[in-house]
Order: sequence, then structure tokens, then C-alpha cells
Amino acid sequence: MFLQDLASWAFLVPLLMVLSFVLVGFLGPYLKNWREGGWIAVVISGIAMVLGLLIAAGEMLSPGRYTDLHTTWISVPGNGTGVFPNGFSLVMGTLVDPISALMLIVVNVVGFLVLLYSIEYMQHDRGLSRYFAELSLFLAAMNGLILADNLLEFFLFWELVGVCSYFLIGFYYEKPAAASAAKEAFLVTRVGDVLFLLGIFVYFGAYATAGAAGGWAANGFLFVHGTNPYIPIGTGANPTLLTIGGLLILGGAAGKSAQFPLHVWLPDAMEGPTTVSALIHAATMVAAGVYLLAVASLFLGFTAADQFAIVAVGGFTTLFAATMAVVNPDIKRVIAYSTISQLGYMVLAVGAGFTMVGLYHLFTHAFFKALLFLAAGAVIHAVGTQNLFKMGGLRKVMPVTWLAFFVGALSLSGIPPFAGFWSKDDILSSLYGTLGAHPDYWPFFLMAVATVFLTAYYIFRAFFLAFGGDHPRDDSLPHGHDPSWIMKGPLMVLSGLAIFAGVFVFIPGFSNLLPGIGVPPTYTVTDILLSAMSVGLAGLGIGTAYVLWGNGRVFTLPDDSPLQSIRTVLLRRYYIKDAYDAFGQRVIYGIARIADFTDRFVIDGAIHGAERSFAGLNRRMRGIQSGVVLDYTAYVVAGLVVVLVVLLVIAPWLLSMWGGT
Repeated sequence: MFLQDLASWAFLVPLLMVLSFVLVGFLGPYLKNWREGGWIAVVISGIAMVLGLLIAAGEMLSPGRYTDLHTTWISVPGNGTGVFPNGFSLVMGTLVDPISALMLIVVNVVGFLVLLYSIEYMQHDRGLSRYFAELSLFLAAMNGLILADNLLEFFLFWELVGVCSYFLIGFYYEKPAAASAAKEAFLVTRVGDVLFLLGIFVYFGAYATAGAAGGWAANGFLFVHGTNPYIPIGTGANPTLLTIGGLLILGGAAGKSAQFPLHVWLPDAMEGPTTVSALIHAATMVAAGVYLLAVASLFLGFTAADQFAIVAVGGFTTLFAATMAVVNPDIKRVIAYSTISQLGYMVLAVGAGFTMVGLYHLFTHAFFKALLFLAAGAVIHAVGTQNLFKMGGLRKVMPVTWLAFFVGALSLSGIPPFAGFWSKDDILSSLYGTLGAHPDYWPFFLMAVATVFLTAYYIFRAFFLAFGGDHPRDDSLPHGHDPSWIMKGPLMVLSGLAIFAGVFVFIPGFSNLLPGIGVPPTYTVTDILLSAMSVGLAGLGIGTAYVLWGNGRVFTLPDDSPLQSIRTVLLRRYYIKDAYDAFGQRVIYGIARIADFTDRFVIDGAIHGAERSFAGLNRRMRGIQSGVVLDYTAYVVAGLVVVLVVLLVIAPWLLSMWGGT
């Protein structure tokens, strides 16, 4: 009973991280021995993690329980007419349900481990109090987002997540590349945010027009309605409006989760600290987009057209991002493209109607992706470069980091029994089962299957380049070494989760956090064959990577090879970023110059011209004030003459012209 009652105190989780933000922000600069407040953030984050785990445990023990505590923020009375004849209210509150409990585990476990890891990883950087304060606020925003019980509150925390990502990606603001990456992330995701906000308005108007009795619009965007909130609300609204609303929600999710065509910001976000990359890619910002789609799918519902669009975006992005990862020389950017690709799998699952399967992959992905980033961070921390072609031979001198990266790579590749195998294969199996009813999904299913090979290839290419061979390819690099236990501890915990998190669903209580995915699973012959095909493709990808890059080998294409042009296209990201930059410089900057010209010379010119005219008139009028009484008398007489002429001559003439008397 105690654990179930803790759901009423869920609001303390984000508030604890706000407290960390305040304390570290104010006291951090004076706490040098405490790594400028880093240990304060770690301790408070640990408390928030324990509370989040206990709340999730309470949800596991009470399947189907939904704890919604909210209060009215703004109430607008109705006047009996208009769109809202009975008025409407906007509320703020917290909702603890199975999926928010699942996300409490993901966000707070990964957040705590990243903060702990940062104590050593960031120790030589300046501005540590700013770093830990911003990271605390980032976690507060994400916790607030997953606990929001209505779309308006969800959007407010969504925006705070975006602001924090801007601060953290641009943490090294002295570097032009980091400052540029932060602005790029902020601007690109703002495109998605505008679409999301428009989607909220469309949904609000659609359901208000449909007159949902006691319903969603009248209660201020509330998610919970009726006895089972996971049944999408009424179908009486205009289907065209609902389709438009769903597409706008997809646009918002695509911005945050870096799905095509709003994917360009995420690889450049690697200019921030590796710890920030781990948090963004595993548990916070990019997970928010998938979580938005999941929430919209469960509470609002998508039309068939929306579902096809979501499947198309997710399926295409899955393969599209993986192709760019196969040639990239930067260890962090390889993992970044991997994130975009794996998020595509999750979007694909949600679009096909398997929301819980998509969230299952989000859960397992958080741990092995955080592991890969933190292992890559340990490598970068030791050798001082992100270039894979300068590394090599690190297995002997960094055995713990080598093992951690190896575990993460196997999990990402979908090799059993690692966590990624269970969730990724569930997506493929679920999607395959819909092909009979939705043959238009076939191309995207095939893209998802092809991505299995590419995923295993690119991550093990990075693994062999970094750790294979007997010595580094660049002799000028520092001698690698494993980090201290402050960094090794999180690597070991995440390694365990990357191995076992996939089988958590076999635990009866844990399966309550993902209702409806069929636990214990019933594997048919088709499912087993699909799994065998998937594992075979992953094994082929690993084998290909070993042949080309294993044991210190470096595969080089001949200069005259026709594949060089393909490699160039992939390295240039299909020239999409170049196209966006050109559009910004020529079109947006051109519009800005026109606006600047209009502001300077049309608007300001008109104002200054009127100002000069009145000033000149004023000077002339001052000349009339001579102080001579005879002059004033003459002005009065002249005025009377003008009035008499108007009344006696001009006015009668005008009246006769208009037919008056």
C-alpha cells in the first residue's frame, strides 16, 4: 500500500531536480572541493532516482492504476454560445500511469549515472557549476514532461527541455562550432515545436467542435478520461481535422527525435560534452519526441493517414541514418546517427499501432545507447580525439572500456540475449504481422530489415577501429588507460542493464508497465524465422566489419572507385544540410535583408519623415507668433473672411451639386 500511495508524491521528482538546479547554481562556484556542486547534483539525483523507482514499483504492483492529481490553473466561464458554451479550464497536474512510470526509471537511472560519471569526466573543464545546474534543470524538465497530465503542461516542459539542450550543446560556447551547433539545434527543433503547438490547437478545436461531453477540450487537454485512459477519446470530431492534427504532432516529434527531414541538428550536437550527448540520446530530449507520439497514440488516437505517415517517416529514417553512419570517421557521430536510426524503429512501431513495443525499444535503447556514449567518452577522455582513424590498440590498455563498448555494440546489433535483441525483434515481428492488412507498409519493413545489417556493421566498424590492433595509428596520442571507478561504475551498471533489460518484461510485475505486448510472449514459427533472419543479418554485418577493419586493418577505397562518389555523398549527409544552409543564407537571409530595409527606410523613414515635416511646420508656426496685436487682428479677420466664403459661397454650391437645398 505504501508504494502505491507514493504516486501521489510524484511531483517531488522534478521538484528535487529543480532544488538541485537552485543549490548548484547558487552554491556551486563556492564549493571547489565538491567539484563545484557536482556532488550535490549527484546526491539529489540519487534521491530522485530512488523515489522514481519506488513509484514505478508501486505501479508494477497495481496493474491498470492511474493516479491523476491536478488543480485548475485558469478557468474561463461560458456564456452559452460560441465554441465553448460552457467555458473551459486549463489545469496543471501529475499523471502516474504505466508508461510514465516506465519513463521515470529510464530518465532518472540514466540521469543519475551520467551525473556521477561527469564528476570525473568534466573535472578539468571550466564552468562546472553551470554544467551541473543545467544538467539538473534538464532532468527536471524531462521528469515534468513525462508526468504531465495534459497537453498544455506537456508543451511547457517540452520547451524547457529544448532550452536546456541549447545551453548544454553550447556548453563550450567559446568554440564557434559548439555555439553554431547549439543555435542549429534550437532553430531546427523550434520548427517542430511550432508544428506541435499548432497540432494542440487543431486537436483542441476538433474535439471542442465535436462536443465531447465532459470531455477533453472542456477539461483543458487532460489525458485521463473515463475508466481506461488508453482508449483513444471520441471519434465524433472531423476526421480531416484529426488527420491534420496528427500530422502536426508528427512534425513536433520529428523535430525533437531528429527524424527526417528535421534530423540535421543531432549529429552536430556532438559538439557538446559527451555526457550531454549520452543524456540527450538515451533518456531526455530525443526520447521526448517518441514519448509524444506514444501519448498521442494512446490518449488521442491517429487516423489511418496519420499512421501511414508515421510509419513512412520512421521506416525511411531508420535506413537513411544508418547509411551515413557506415562511413563517418567520428566515434560520437557514428553513435549519433545510430540514435536517429534506432528512434526510427520506435516511430515505426508507434505508427503501425504497436505503441508499447516502441516504448519497449525506447527502454532498452536508453541503457545500451548511454553505455556506448559513456564508453566513447572514456576513450576520448584517455586519448584526446574523436577520430576513429587515429585510435587503435586500446583493448589492451582499456579493458573495462573495451568490454563496455563491446556489450553496447552487441546489444545495439540485436544479438541475443542482449537487451536490444528482444525489443528490436518485437518491432520487426509486429510490423510483419500487419503487412497482410497494410501491404503499403512493405517498403518500410524491408528498410527496417536492411538496417539490421547496417547497424551491426557500423557499430563494429567503430569498435574494431578504436580497440583493434596492437597500437594507436597516431603515435602522438596520449597513452590510453581505463578511467577511475567514478567513471567505471556507471559503465558497469549500464553494461548489466544492456544485457538484462530486455528480459525484464518476463517479470510479471514489470510487464504491467508495458500493458498489451503479450508477456509472456508466444513465439510462432514465423517469429522464430524472423528472429533467425535478423540475427543472421546482424552476424553478417559484424563479420563484414571484421573482414574490413578487424585486427587493426583499415579498408581504403581506390581513388578511381565508383564507390568514392557514394562515400562522398554519405559524408556530406546527402547534401541536405548544405541545402538547408543555402536556403538559410539565400532565402531566409534575403527575407531578413528585405525586412531590415523595410524597417530602416520604409517604416523608420516614414516616421522620421513625418517627424521632420511636423518639426518644419512647427518652425513656421512659431514665426507667426510675432507678439504684435495688429498681426493677430489681421489673422482673425482673415479667418472670418474664409469662414464666410465657405458658408455663403462654397457650401451652397456643393449642396446644389449634390441635389440638396
